[in-house]
Amino acid sequence: QFPILGTMSPELIRLLHVVSSALMFGVGVGAFWFMVTTVRSANPAAIAVTTRNAVRAEWFIAAPVAVIQPTTGYLLMLQLGYPLQSLWFYAVAGLYIVAGMFWVYLVKAELKLRDIAADHSGSLALPDEFGGLFRRWTLLAAGSFAGVLAIFWLMVFRPGL
Repeated sequence: QFPILGTMSPELIRLLHVVSSALMFGVGVGAFWFMVTTVRSANPAAIAVTTRNAVRAEWFIAAPVAVIQPTTGYLLMLQLGYPLQSLWFYAVAGLYIVAGMFWVYLVKAELKLRDIAADHSGSLALPDEFGGLFRRWTLLAAGSFAGVLAIFWLMVFRPGL
């Protein structure tokens, strides 16, 4: 089904899977850290730069990884003989979908945050709308992060396999 990936060794597919999960986690934690610390600075110009870069990281790193992860995961399951009809797989797939939905709404909020910050980068303060949207962004990030941590737990301990 995946001509190029299907010819790769299991070790190379596993490496792609692990590295892409590290990138996904790292981009998420990094973006969260820089967004929170920069917003706390209350410097609209700095916030504009940080939100712009966070959006870029989502598009150039997180989005491609979001495709690589399930692809390499599926290939690994086939190669290792793990059943696709297992409760474990349903839990992983369900959590991935839920974490992904949190991420999609997080990116939508991040785009609005970027636009608001850009529009007010020369101001002394950001409008109140920014604060409420940033709180929502923070909750969405926590939901996505929790989903990814739960998937990591399932990957490491593989209960039910």
